[in-house]
Amino acid sequence: MQQQRLNYKIPVTYPYGRWVRHAGVEQACARIALWLVQGGMLWLGSGEMAGKTHFLHAVSQEHPHVGLVRADGQPEAAVRLVRSWLDTLEPYAYWIVDMPAGPVSGAYGLALFHLIERAREMNRPLLISWRCDESELAPPELSSRLRMMERISMAPPAADSDLKAVMQSVADGLQWQVKDSLFSLMLTHLPRGLEAQIAALTELESASLEERQRITQAWAKEKLNLEAS
Repeated sequence: MQQQRLNYKIPVTYPYGRWVRHAGVEQACARIALWLVQGGMLWLGSGEMAGKTHFLHAVSQEHPHVGLVRADGQPEAAVRLVRSWLDTLEPYAYWIVDMPAGPVSGAYGLALFHLIERAREMNRPLLISWRCDESELAPPELSSRLRMMERISMAPPAADSDLKAVMQSVADGLQWQVKDSLFSLMLTHLPRGLEAQIAALTELESASLEERQRITQAWAKEKLNLEAS
């Protein structure tokens, strides 16, 4: 009898050892290292998925004086949001907020504005990670505060070798043994951006668990509809 798959999501982890430091992130990493010494207020962005969340979680794990909150985008009143963020961050000397990509609700924008103000009042260094267009910033008070902050950016991997290293890191986190030839197949036939590549890995993970199938190049090609490519 085939064993039923457990409906349990393994928590995502972000160990520093699986962070891939490639050329596209070098400048931002160096600036954040300086921020950990000198403080200040930074806005970390990117044009597309670039691994900001992994890096910042790893930083918070490596530095006991750094607190991090990850805004999940769930609907909640601004007062409750900022209070819950402060409950987490106030014991720490340095604060990091990881926002979801794209525009957020008015409650989240207002909560982030009040968090910036509280960080200024308490003289706490603050780093906001948020991938969004400036036209999406609201309310106006938040827009003005963010534009006053120093802005730095991470770029996704440009070289195939770096893209494969990131994908291998994701596969390692899923406890997969994946051959390099599968990554080459995906980079050849799928969009080269991290978002598309990691989405494809996630799709393969779900399918492999459902079918109890070992991941092979031929099977992955069928599942990703690459037979005609």
